[in-house]
Order: sequence, then structure tokens, then C-alpha cells
Amino acid sequence: MKMRKTVLLIVAVLILAVPAGVAANGEVNLMTWGGDFIPREVIEEFEKETGIRVNYKEVTSNEDMQSLLEANPDQYDLAVVTDYMVDILRQNGMLAVLDKSQMPNYANINPVYLGNYYDPTSEYSIPYAISISLLLVNHEEVEKLGADPITTYSDLWQEELRKKVVVVDWSVEIMGIVLKSLGYEYNETDPAKVAEAREKLFALKPNIVRFETNTPEDSLINGEAVAGFMYSNQAVKGNAADPKLQPVFPTEGMPIFIDSWVMSKEAPNKDGAYQFLDFIMRPETAARIADLTKFTTPNKGAEPLLPDYYRDNPMLNLADEVVENTSFYIGVERVLEEYEHIYVEFKLR
Repeated sequence: MKMRKTVLLIVAVLILAVPAGVAANGEVNLMTWGGDFIPREVIEEFEKETGIRVNYKEVTSNEDMQSLLEANPDQYDLAVVTDYMVDILRQNGMLAVLDKSQMPNYANINPVYLGNYYDPTSEYSIPYAISISLLLVNHEEVEKLGADPITTYSDLWQEELRKKVVVVDWSVEIMGIVLKSLGYEYNETDPAKVAEAREKLFALKPNIVRFETNTPEDSLINGEAVAGFMYSNQAVKGNAADPKLQPVFPTEGMPIFIDSWVMSKEAPNKDGAYQFLDFIMRPETAARIADLTKFTTPNKGAEPLLPDYYRDNPMLNLADEVVENTSFYIGVERVLEEYEHIYVEFKLR
């Protein structure tokens, strides 16, 4: 009898030790950016409606998500990754082909955001949030410093802006600013052009007051900076806090990002994942997400439900000429190591 009790105890311990992501039809494991990228209240509403628990893991980079998916493909159902990472994961065979028949609300996705380079047949991903990177500028304070008006990336190098510029903290983006200011394209691999960009990048260092990915707009709100390079949702929040902070769409062009849902090829709960995706694509849900996160929504069904401020905001309702002056970061994996090396040296100077 004692032996039988011992065996039962061992079995019970082993059951409790099974990772949450490997079990239960009642759970969906997803990962994406922090900062309420998928609003908690939306997740809680889904859990209440369906009884399915959502385990939400916050990460700091696309590469972190790639590593987690590759190391534990059977422990994650869904992830939201940026377009270039969709391409990498698709080509590496990590993603499931999505069954559209299980997601009636997929019909709400605007076709303009489908069939892009990272998923030409739209089999592996669903657009979730659209954003661009742009400049947010306090024109009054720029003038007080004696600097020329800021309309381009090149204007950030003015000596009057010493310790007055905040930028997001990613090598590819900052190298992109420099390359664009030189008239080149993103993710340049030509050694001569990269060397030229490296030297110009180092010349920008005296003007940088802070590297900040999550809340760069705060540096403008508190007066620490007078210009910043950031994501459009951050610029929207900065402008809402202080109307003197105005968007600038650099004439050299801007990067565009489509963060998209993908499903692990070995997802433990695909049925629950499809329920969650269909819930996210409801027009009323998508409109609430857009309102809360301040990202441009790819959901055409949500558009009539968006508040007036959202439809009237040029950073959220992007003009055609702005969209036409955007481009994707393609081939990030080809340049990331070299750009990171340059960027680390730049930050240490």
C-alpha cells in the first residue's frame, strides 16, 4: 500500500510539472510586445465569453520571439511579430498554414494589407496593427534654440540640437535614418555606403539625449527633448499630451510596419487559437483595440466604429501621399549583425 501511494504521489507531481502550454484545451498561449499591445481588457473579455484562459508572455524583440518559438514550438499557440519576422519564420518552416474557414471574421481584413513580401499568399499571417516611424517635433522650442525648422532626417544633425533628440533604440531603425538622410535605401549592404553611414551616424551622437523604445514621447512631453524619432502610436500619445508636439513626415521617406498574428506549426491548442483570432477580428473588438493602442487598424469592418479623433488624426488615418512614401525593412537578417556591431560602438562613444 505504501508503494502504491508513493507511485500515485510521483504521478501527481509529474502531472503538475507539465508546462501550461502543453496541456489544456482551455488555454491559449501567446506572446508579443509589452505595454498592453493586446489590451488586457480585450483578453479578459475573450476569457469571460469563452472560458478559455489566455497566457500572455511579453517580449522585447522579434528575435526573442523567434528564439522562443524555435526552442519550444509546442508551447506557444500564437505570436504577433513584425512583417520581416513573419518572412523569416515562414521560410524556416515554423508557421502553420491558417485555416480561414475557422475564422469568419477574416473577411474584415482590408485586402490592401494582404499579399505583401513576407507572406505573398497570405497563408501564414493576419495583419493586426499598422504603424510607421516618423518625427515628433516641438517647433516652438526648436526655433528658440536657433535651429532651422525640422522637415527631414538630415535636420537632426544641427548643432543647435545638442542633447535635444530622443530616438527608438534599434540599430536597424537608426541606421535607416542615416541611410535615408544620405539618399540610400534601408538595409544597405554595399560596404562603401555602410561605411559612409557609419561615419555620419557617429556625428549624430552629441545630439542624442536618450535611447528609448517604449516611451520616447515622454522626453518631449517633459521638455528633455525637442525632437524625436518614434513609432506613430507613440507620437499620437505625445501629441495628445501636448498639442505643441507635432508630427513631421520626413521627406526622405518612412518605414512602415505590419505586426501580424502567426500560429506555431506545433501549436498545442489550435482550436482555441482560432477562436481567439476570430474574436480579435470582430469589427467592434478591432475598433476598441485601435482606440486603446493608437495603432492603425487593418480591419475595414472596424472603420465606421472608430471615434472621430481617430479618423481625423493624420498619424492614424494616413494620407495616400504619406503611405506612398513608406517602405518595409526587407532583409533585416542580412544586415542585423553588422548594424548591431556599428550601433554598439556608436552608443559607447
